Amino acid sequence: MHAGIWLAGLPNRTYRRLREVHPELPKYLAAVALMAVGGGIIDSVYNNYLNSQFHLTAQARGNLEFIREFPGLMIAVLMLGLAMLKETRIAFLSAITMAVGMIGFALVGTVWWPMLVCTLLWGIGSHLMMPVGSSLTMSLGSASTRGRRLGQVAAVSTIGTVVGGFIVWGVFGTLPTRTPAAGAHVNHQISNGQYNTTFYIAAAACMLAAIFYGLLRKVGSSKARQGFVVRKEYWLYYVLNVLYGARKQIFLTFGRWVLVTVYMQSPTTFAILTIVSNGMGIIFQPTLGHIIDWMGERKVLVLDSFMLMLVCLGYGSAKHLGLSDAGALILASVFCVLDQMFFAVSMARDTYVSKIARSDKDLTASLSMGVSINHIVAMTVPSLGGMLWDRCGYEWVFVAGGGVAILMTIFSNMVKVPPLTSDHQSPAPT
Repeated sequence: MHAGIWLAGLPNRTYRRLREVHPELPKYLAAVALMAVGGGIIDSVYNNYLNSQFHLTAQARGNLEFIREFPGLMIAVLMLGLAMLKETRIAFLSAITMAVGMIGFALVGTVWWPMLVCTLLWGIGSHLMMPVGSSLTMSLGSASTRGRRLGQVAAVSTIGTVVGGFIVWGVFGTLPTRTPAAGAHVNHQISNGQYNTTFYIAAAACMLAAIFYGLLRKVGSSKARQGFVVRKEYWLYYVLNVLYGARKQIFLTFGRWVLVTVYMQSPTTFAILTIVSNGMGIIFQPTLGHIIDWMGERKVLVLDSFMLMLVCLGYGSAKHLGLSDAGALILASVFCVLDQMFFAVSMARDTYVSKIARSDKDLTASLSMGVSINHIVAMTVPSLGGMLWDRCGYEWVFVAGGGVAILMTIFSNMVKVPPLTSDHQSPAPT
């Protein structure tokens, strides 16, 4: 049956929605899903790989984040150098660069400096995608469907991350994990071949994503637009980003490092945590958007900061609550999942600045400034956290994180959103 006749036979609402679908959307969603698969794999195994191959101290692990996050600080320079390329070409380069870094992880063995180069390549690839991802997504929808399109792409990315977790689970199987009281270190039971397999699969996913990005036509703008703006009336947004970046990086760097080195967990555990946190995120993220509209940014950010304080303090003290080793591990895993889910609250900071921005041009530049501030903090906090861990114990890293969360609560309570004007009307409900 002819496609047009088939479409015409559908209910009016379904017919209109199918007609609105951009012809390049399926290829773009495939690329997003494949990139998420690669990201889900590397996030699940990276910390175990570092511990197994290089036996890093907490200080060394923290210092390594400087290399991985450095491209985030330099993203404006990178985008300026690629300004003549279409956004789809930048996405293509991002995927290829990530794939090269992942292949490198499988080839370098235990040689330190090549591993640093691979980490830098991974960082460059992932950060190149940040300025163009939202732009590409919104270019695939009309002015009235951009929000819906962002939600659809986010859902596809989350599903891809879950698939990556299942792949890691399949490769590493149900490796027996041991607690420190039981003796043996779990990573001694993992072969290099298992790590290499996951790295090659992740690289293959990114290469396939690059192919789909390369096939996209008439999507996104021909030049990347990256700028910065600093205005005194945005000071609270900048402060919130500094505090959020500090607390976020504590958990990104050391949250899983605790599970690897203190609780002796294998990549299978991280695969399960990835599946659970992202599976719950499929429901939580859209719900959170409605909660922000209902409660307002100030209440959401205050509640988020308070909950994160409890998460940090609970994570650091789980082994000191009189629980069994298994009970402490379960409690720490719950806090880890909660922390991953709370990352989504960053959208409340973005909607806050969108309501105080002077113009749309200011909004884009302010969001870029927020990203840069995040990465300045991301390059410094891990080293300080590693130093604190080595000198005082890992618990104090999360006590410090709880202190940052308290500061976040105080400043979040200062958030004030101006009343809506004719220039900032609420969108019609969908």
